[in-house]
Amino acid sequence: MPLLTYEQQIAIKKISANNQTIYDQLATEVEEKELQDLLGAALLQDLQTNPTTVPNVKLLDGSTFTDCNGNTIKQKGIRWMLAYMNYSEYLGTSFAADTFSGFTQKVRQDSTQISEGSIKRLQLSNRELALTQWYLIRDFLNENSSDYPLWIISESKKPYTPKITGIRKTLSRTPIYTTRRDYRCQ
Repeated sequence: MPLLTYEQQIAIKKISANNQTIYDQLATEVEEKELQDLLGAALLQDLQTNPTTVPNVKLLDGSTFTDCNGNTIKQKGIRWMLAYMNYSEYLGTSFAADTFSGFTQKVRQDSTQISEGSIKRLQLSNRELALTQWYLIRDFLNENSSDYPLWIISESKKPYTPKITGIRKTLSRTPIYTTRRDYRCQ
């Protein structure tokens, strides 16, 4: 059973009812492919086996947290993010049907299929929305890492920096600009 049920999916981002039968497989594949990369296998498996614990409910359904600057930030949760990732995947697969003679596409007289470029644009747009929410979820996990011991990608941990020898340092006269997303609290 995926972390996001069909009923939860359509409450956030609609998927056609005639494709409900393929939803569980699509949602499970997206969950395994995307969330394992983002959360790590251990935290994902904990969410899948213990979705009702208080910390996991906050992570799945969203909550607020205070960032390092004292601002109250709301993250919408992994289920919201998954809904947009599932929808992005659904856009790419919904037009094709697997039949005994191979993959087919229905053509109706009263409708016209949109171009592959338009489908790709819609997929990327929905994926960007999901990943925008991921940055808030990641910050939530970092700020609450004591509640999520399986979260191993914490930015609060000091990363290993290798020692590089034999390279002469030079000063660059080009100013370095950072985006707000690159800024980290010290």
